[in-house]
Amino acid sequence: MADRTKKADLKPKQSPVQFMDTTLRDGHQSLLATRLKLEDMLPIAEKIDQAGYAFIEMWGGATFDSAIRYLKEDPWERIRALKRVMPNTPFQMLLRGQNLIGYRHYADDVVERFIDRAIINGINVIRIFDALNDLRNLKTSFRATMKYGGKVQGAICYTVSRFHNNDLFVEQGKRLEDMGSDSICVKDMAGLLSPYDAFDLISKLKAEISVPIHLHTHDTSAMAVATYVKAIEAGVDVIDTAISSMASGTSQPPVETLARVLEGGPRDPKFDMDLLTEIADYFIEVRKKYSEFESDYTGVDPRVLTYQIPGGMTSNLAQQLSEQKALHRMRDVLDEVPRVREDFGFPPLVTPASQIVGTQATLNVLTGERYKVITTETSNYLKGLYGKPSGPINEEIQKKAIGDGVPVTVRPADLLEPEMEKAKKDLEKELGKEVENIEDVLIYALFPKVALDFFKYKDKPVAEKNLDSASAAEPAGPLIAPSEFNVKIHGENFDVKVGGVGHPGEGGRPYFIYINGQLEEVMVESLMEVMPSAEGRIESHAGGRSIRPKVAHDGDVTSPMPGAVVSLKVKEGEAVKAGAVVLVIEAMKMQSEVHTAIDGVVIAIHVSEGDRVNPDEVLVEVRPTS
Repeated sequence: MADRTKKADLKPKQSPVQFMDTTLRDGHQSLLATRLKLEDMLPIAEKIDQAGYAFIEMWGGATFDSAIRYLKEDPWERIRALKRVMPNTPFQMLLRGQNLIGYRHYADDVVERFIDRAIINGINVIRIFDALNDLRNLKTSFRATMKYGGKVQGAICYTVSRFHNNDLFVEQGKRLEDMGSDSICVKDMAGLLSPYDAFDLISKLKAEISVPIHLHTHDTSAMAVATYVKAIEAGVDVIDTAISSMASGTSQPPVETLARVLEGGPRDPKFDMDLLTEIADYFIEVRKKYSEFESDYTGVDPRVLTYQIPGGMTSNLAQQLSEQKALHRMRDVLDEVPRVREDFGFPPLVTPASQIVGTQATLNVLTGERYKVITTETSNYLKGLYGKPSGPINEEIQKKAIGDGVPVTVRPADLLEPEMEKAKKDLEKELGKEVENIEDVLIYALFPKVALDFFKYKDKPVAEKNLDSASAAEPAGPLIAPSEFNVKIHGENFDVKVGGVGHPGEGGRPYFIYINGQLEEVMVESLMEVMPSAEGRIESHAGGRSIRPKVAHDGDVTSPMPGAVVSLKVKEGEAVKAGAVVLVIEAMKMQSEVHTAIDGVVIAIHVSEGDRVNPDEVLVEVRPTS
């Protein structure tokens, strides 16, 4: 039990405020959809290490997923590479408790091995939170962090609802300290904490808790600087900021501004302002390279106090809607988020809860009917597989999602069997070889489908890797002369450009094609070998992009939104009942089960696992048996 002999009227500390830099993690996650590459971090990393920060947040959150999904970078190598040039400042990462850096709960053995590898590679402090503030979901990650020599920073997810108040957060802070936290973070992921509420909350925490208090917020509502000033007056020990050229809006407030505010006072951090200016100038130029990931929804917006979406999710949601040509529905989605959040028991909107709520809100808007499509993650959430929210869940929606299923009341991870051994065997089967690298096994255990695509890329020759980057401008050294043309499919025009071709291998020859500026890889056995199907579909023999029929019958199954096929659940000739799951689609990092509307027989399947699909395409055809 922690020693809480401190007096409530004790004067706040007058030691300098410590700063953590978030530029290499939350800064670009909030502004640039987590697309900042390692190659753009390394040239300035040494300067950041010399700047005088107490901690540098450079890993965790969405960076792991984004590295393998979009950037085709090894996330483990990011820690090692940065540590080599930043040996002086402790590294901090953000961990989602039992969710680690994913979107579901993982078994305890995965959690333990992940934390072990993170600390071995160079992570010093792990900020650990649970999206529902369900402290049962933090026990394994706390224990593993302490076991392997890391520092535990227990986090309180700050939110606003009729079920949340500062006294509740103080009680959570006391429990986190009792669990072994070396420090406590108030994690205000959406920028909701007002200045005077911050003064009240930090004052109460300092009176009750003996370990350092760390405050994290976002500047979406433009009151973060004032919030930090009042928190500093109350005695907060550490605050999160980003360099000015990667700050403000949905990011953290700028370090330079707070340093100037404190200059000359008892809590002056005494930064080298010339060095900070040099770092800021560097990121002014770097940020230009990522302009395609900028949006109108990463700046100041006081309406965040209503819809409460965190900074990192705002930029990613805007990017994902843009990719689906639905960015004009962003405001509709933001308006729907609070309604879904209330249905779900007012969870704090932080990953994965923010992804679950945000994706469900998006589906409600884009399908034109609330809960017409319910994602797998929504069903799992409403079943209790993420934990217990502070407020009551809408029973009608819960019934629609889980039917006659009984909600879970135990710690969700207690229901999971160990996963590491099975993940290793499955990966070896997929790759056709032994896998000794535990870090690769962890990547696969966390994101199986994305991992397989990443490993294919990881094993390519360097020359071919240069053709396939997350936001490549032009392929380096194409092996054939580029050609361009336009094709019209289902009334939509696509600009197509052949960027280059790789060397032939098993499965055919890879071609690197830009479709509306986005790089795709297509495996082709023969340039001229295309096969028309019985239903008028045309596809490459090796399974490239296809032209699928439009809806013509009641039994035609389509996707509710653009995405990728994760798995097929039926075969041609199979009898199915109305409501049966025929395939699973991944969209916006969430999975959705797609059902058949009628009793019948599957007569045709027009997709394979991994295919990209659109709402106007027939994916599976089911015909009545009578």
